[in-house]
Amino acid sequence: MKSLKIIAFICTAFVLQSCYKPGKIQIQNKISQVEITDVKWGDIYIATELLPGESSAQTTIEEYEAKLPKKFKISFKMVANNKSIYLETEDEYLLNEDEVKLITLDDATKVKSPNP
Repeated sequence: MKSLKIIAFICTAFVLQSCYKPGKIQIQNKISQVEITDVKWGDIYIATELLPGESSAQTTIEEYEAKLPKKFKISFKMVANNKSIYLETEDEYLLNEDEVKLITLDDATKVKSPNP
């Protein structure tokens, strides 16, 4: 009977250990005097638009969207003076299971235009 309890305990611990814990991601726009729109982490949509100083809501990354841990670039359109350009970060941002990550885009963030 004692060995049955030990086996049950080990099985329960294994099941709890293997449960997926989603991560949460949030993006903050600190780029001077520009709005950013269509903000994505990889293919996962984060925000429609962020004005300077504004942060997105926390987006929960479920297992069917991306099995964590995962690294992706941030892509967005930068809008200023009624003109826009599509950009993506040079760096990739890692999100682990059960992590809440705030990514701040500012004037020092290295970006590039993936379109030649």
